[in-house]
Amino acid sequence: MTSQIPRPPLNPDLAEAHKTTPLLDIDTPEKLHSYRATVHPMFTLENAIRGKEATIATEELEIPGPIGPLHATVLRPKNPTRTATETPGVLHIHGGGLATGTRFLGYTFNDWIEELGAVIVTAEYRLAPEHPAPAGLEDSYAGLVWMAEHAVQLGFNPDKLIIGGGSAGGNIAAGLALLARDRGGPKLAGQVLMYPWVDDSLDWHSTEQFGDIAPVTWDNMVTVSKYAFGAGHEYADMYTAPLRAAKEKEGGLAGLPPTYLDVGEADVFRDQDVAYASALWKGGVSTELHVWPGAWHGFDVFVPGADVSQRAIKARLEWLKRVVGE
Repeated sequence: MTSQIPRPPLNPDLAEAHKTTPLLDIDTPEKLHSYRATVHPMFTLENAIRGKEATIATEELEIPGPIGPLHATVLRPKNPTRTATETPGVLHIHGGGLATGTRFLGYTFNDWIEELGAVIVTAEYRLAPEHPAPAGLEDSYAGLVWMAEHAVQLGFNPDKLIIGGGSAGGNIAAGLALLARDRGGPKLAGQVLMYPWVDDSLDWHSTEQFGDIAPVTWDNMVTVSKYAFGAGHEYADMYTAPLRAAKEKEGGLAGLPPTYLDVGEADVFRDQDVAYASALWKGGVSTELHVWPGAWHGFDVFVPGADVSQRAIKARLEWLKRVVGE
């Protein structure tokens, strides 16, 4: 059913591709299994660095997690030109609704490696509904701690440690920043939140306004919320649904690192993301917010060559250069 709420049009550079964009239709065990079997093989290391094999080196390894090893990949320049002191380290968190995805889903950071010499670590985490929140968050926190502790071996400056992710990866990245602050964990130089899922509530105008279009509809959000947070949202708290930190406590986001946050104008998460940016500002956190006109959820991953996608990718890189020093 098409939404009757007035809404801005989709970006013309994205509109054609949107016609074939798949839905996150995983509301039964059979559909979830089928979706994972179909989508996961699309997001591989080979595809992540396609065309960049001459400039990007990779390493596969296991890192310790809360209940067992986590499979991870390190990506770095093949011929680094920067010293370790100059080099940022980035923990990438993959998307997929907390219920699907590989460590390469939503990975768009190759330019960070080529232009900044960044060392990127991206790791698997346990997926819902088999492992509801905070399983994925705790796995990712273990990855963050490991990365910070191995900065010398990995070859980056621990004072230039960044976390980043899109959609569900943005959910976990935002939760990691809160956990690191409250547990006295690794000091973060910044967080990059791309159209992040930061609230467990569906009570947002943008959710109604664009809740009928791919790749994430209202019904899809009901499903993944139940998978990740439980039927009664009993697993949702200020770390697994980070906007709660602002809702439950005045200044609840104070003390977080500088933040880059972007979202599409036609994204179901638009309004909660704008609210999160506002809460960050209220908490005294330096925050750069972009709302990309006519862009739908995950636009840059599905249509990376579109002008609006290229603008978004460039804006993130320029922000990172300012934060870590080019």
